[in-house]
Amino acid sequence: MDFSKKIINWYEKNHRKLPWRETKNPYYILVSEFMLQQTRVSKTIKYYSNFIKKFPNLEKLAQADERNVLKEWEGLGYYSRAKNLHSFAKKLKKDNFFPKKYKELIKYKGIGSYTGAAVASICFNEVIPAVDVNAYRVFSRYLGIYDDITSTATKKLFRVTILKMMDFEYPGIFNQAIMDIGSILCTPKNTKCLLCPVKNSCFSIKNDTVYKLPVKKIKKSVLKHRYFYYIFMCDHNKNICLNKRSSKDIWKGLYDFPLIESKKNLTNHEIKDKIWKKFRIVSSNIMIIYQTKHKITHQILFIQFLNCEILRYFKKKIFFDNFFLSHMMK
Repeated sequence: MDFSKKIINWYEKNHRKLPWRETKNPYYILVSEFMLQQTRVSKTIKYYSNFIKKFPNLEKLAQADERNVLKEWEGLGYYSRAKNLHSFAKKLKKDNFFPKKYKELIKYKGIGSYTGAAVASICFNEVIPAVDVNAYRVFSRYLGIYDDITSTATKKLFRVTILKMMDFEYPGIFNQAIMDIGSILCTPKNTKCLLCPVKNSCFSIKNDTVYKLPVKKIKKSVLKHRYFYYIFMCDHNKNICLNKRSSKDIWKGLYDFPLIESKKNLTNHEIKDKIWKKFRIVSSNIMIIYQTKHKITHQILFIQFLNCEILRYFKKKIFFDNFFLSHMMK
């Protein structure tokens, strides 16, 4: 029995029971794949079910206001995924066409090679490998590939090699079987090699190199340090100020409190001075409500939330144009 038949037989008996596997509806599969980008399966399940209830088809999603879409996505992070999915729905509603081929799918923003291949193979039976971190790990160990998986040449090598090993009758099941073997058996640590359906022909088991593969050269990146001071502003009528982020930066389009950003840690006096210069507001004593350190890609954010009661503000200055208050200030 060849490689593909063995892993498909294993999958039929041992696959993870996931809600998006109960259908071949391309919209449902696409939603799940967008959510699974940068997010664990266990966390995705609840969000997926709620999202599908709220937006049961492409038409409903296309008609929805972006704020409502982001609200349903709240907590998943990487909100550009929600915006790209929403944009995809609106374009498809306009064109009245759902792309069925890999090359057509990857033309849309947010649909990369893996997502496009997953949808094309699972929903439309296209014979194309969906290569993610699980696939790189499984095949590098099984075949003994020592090439750096971050290089373009190696990625092409994997796609060509896996394509030759795929089951042409059930490409979608093949891709999902590799996903589950990588998630359940061929894990980064504490592998379950004895349960693997292809253990007898695995290079790494024979040569004791399981934990040496895959090879991934880690590029050293300089982390940028940013100091965020979120100002919780309210007046005597308990009006609260919120800001919609619009610059080309992290969290674009989301709401946060008015922000003072610095390249270094600031004193209370310096914060007051910056509040005056940026917002033309005279504030009372500033008190730290909460502080935390948050690491994102290539950045470390040192964040403080500060309580600041407005003593006086100047209406002639452009301050509230870009802010939303719970009640209009009198």
